[in-house]
Amino acid sequence: MTYLTGMSGLIYLAAVVPLGLGFIYFAILMMYRKDDKTAMRTFFYSLFYLTIVFVALLIDHYFKFTL
Repeated sequence: MTYLTGMSGLIYLAAVVPLGLGFIYFAILMMYRKDDKTAMRTFFYSLFYLTIVFVALLIDHYFKFTL
């Protein structure tokens, strides 16, 4: 959404799309596997996801690249 409103650029978009798909994968996986191992893997992926999203926002802020 931030790309569509012009608040971020292509660097953020290129990082967030595959990360979001990965998060959807883990969410669907948790629907079928209701065990602690899957929950912990999803939790650690969410930490990785948030870290990379914020780093992508920071990089995108200083190195704006748009079409």
